[in-house]
Amino acid sequence: MNKKLFTLFSLLLIAAFALSACAPAATPTEVATEAPTIPAATEAPTTAPVTIAFWEQEGEDVDVFIDQLIADFQIANPTITVERTHYENEALRDQFQTASLANAAPDVVRVPNDFAGPFSALDIIAPVDQMFDQQFLAQFFPGSLDPAIVGGTLWGVPDNYGNHLMLIYNKDLIAQPPATFDELITQAKALTQGDVQGFAYNLNEPFWGAGFYGAFGGWPLDANDKPQFNNQAFTDYLTFVAKLKTDGVVPNECDYNCADTLMKEGKAAMIINGDWSLGDYTKALGDKVGVAPVPSINGKPYTEMTAGKYFMVSKAILDDSAKKDAIAKFITFMTSADVQKKWLDQFKRLPSNAEVAKDPSITSDPILAGSMAALANGRGQPAAPEMRCAWDAWRPNLEGVMAGTLRPADAAAAAQASADACVATLGQPTPVPTPTP
Repeated sequence: MNKKLFTLFSLLLIAAFALSACAPAATPTEVATEAPTIPAATEAPTTAPVTIAFWEQEGEDVDVFIDQLIADFQIANPTITVERTHYENEALRDQFQTASLANAAPDVVRVPNDFAGPFSALDIIAPVDQMFDQQFLAQFFPGSLDPAIVGGTLWGVPDNYGNHLMLIYNKDLIAQPPATFDELITQAKALTQGDVQGFAYNLNEPFWGAGFYGAFGGWPLDANDKPQFNNQAFTDYLTFVAKLKTDGVVPNECDYNCADTLMKEGKAAMIINGDWSLGDYTKALGDKVGVAPVPSINGKPYTEMTAGKYFMVSKAILDDSAKKDAIAKFITFMTSADVQKKWLDQFKRLPSNAEVAKDPSITSDPILAGSMAALANGRGQPAAPEMRCAWDAWRPNLEGVMAGTLRPADAAAAAQASADACVATLGQPTPVPTPTP
């Protein structure tokens, strides 16, 4: 190449670089949903490709649905790739803890509320206020955030809300549900004849007992997440449920399978069970199924525990602004009103979004409307690690009272001593087991 041609080629290269430097930056595609404001720290998106590792523990019946949601999100956000991995419930908890401590955690998980206890104690998830502002949080149904609060800090964002107990009744046996527990007792006694039981529930399970305890003004953990049993409210609750048995209001012995089978066979007028059971009862009884809040006790609501599924974010991503922004977009999309409406339409999952909670598909459906009315009486299930001690102390003492081998006051004192001893031994945080049917 001669000297003149070389000089000309050099000038052209310089000009090309100058023009490239002046070109405007590419603009990313935004999520195709109504997205709330994200804090200033996450407002500067990047066009560089980002991959999000996402773990979940849903049932197989929703795998295809979740994958479609992810596909929709990726279409709206072509620079973000979401890689979903499914685990069983306990495996996800253990794997996330192990991976986090090895600096190999996934970026975001969708898990039950009680995972917030051990995850926050290990300091492996990010507080929600480091991802989202109050404008974003204002969209959620009152109470739906509470189950993911530990130590006064919110650790997760829900895309549904429920897992609560309610009164389920057979319309062939009872025309209208009772408004008070006194009415329920009267009706149950009158209906208990032959092979028909007027009222049944899981007698020896604390999860069912929590609503009664709440009606008497108590709760298993106090404001500082310490177990509280040795009090008048707990004694009164135990006295009340023991009398239901001695007065013949409930069967002499009845666990979950007992109540569930009675209902499915059309032999129970009323039971207390959770939102997860409604599909099976509808299949078994059709339009005979009625749903209402559990009746009030002495003017106070049966305060059942509530929960949901929550998106929790690995603390490791907080120093990566591009990944943090991508995850904020992903969670915003997955918890949006549009997505929650899809959960409602396809799986009857009650929403955590306050506007979707008013949707006609809920208010016009007697079963969903009854479930939502019961949910309004609920209180978030504690997620603190101390709740494990509360469950372990509660159950044997409830069983003792129901068997007639313990007086309620003695059971309350014993439960407190057992829970306190357990809390004193809490070292490395352990998961909070949620009672299962």
